[in-house]
Amino acid sequence: MIILVLDASVTVQNKIHDILESLHYEDLDIVLFEDGAEALDYVQDNDVDLVFSGIETIGLDGISFVDIVLRDKPHLTSKLFIVTSQKNTENFNDIKDVGAKRFIKKPINKEYFKHFVIPGIDKILKS
Repeated sequence: MIILVLDASVTVQNKIHDILESLHYEDLDIVLFEDGAEALDYVQDNDVDLVFSGIETIGLDGISFVDIVLRDKPHLTSKLFIVTSQKNTENFNDIKDVGAKRFIKKPINKEYFKHFVIPGIDKILKS
């Protein structure tokens, strides 16, 4: 399973990585990006199973990244989590407008994250 994590904050990337690693899934490949353009290239060249994206990223912003990914790969809509501290802002509304449906609040609470994400991962593993 390939999981992509895109966020300008290395701290956020590492937090998500560490939580996912603590779940002890087999064959888990977690790729980390700060730059939205690099993440987009990766998604376009690989079969990504799950995506965590921030709104604020280096280079191509998270809104544009999500917009392009969901237009090119609509099957990722239910497998995309937006990680953000923003709520009810213009950026938050813009990312919802391009199709994002699942959100995880920063700072990341490990127990909430595990409760919210594990069912999605389990569903992917069973398919």
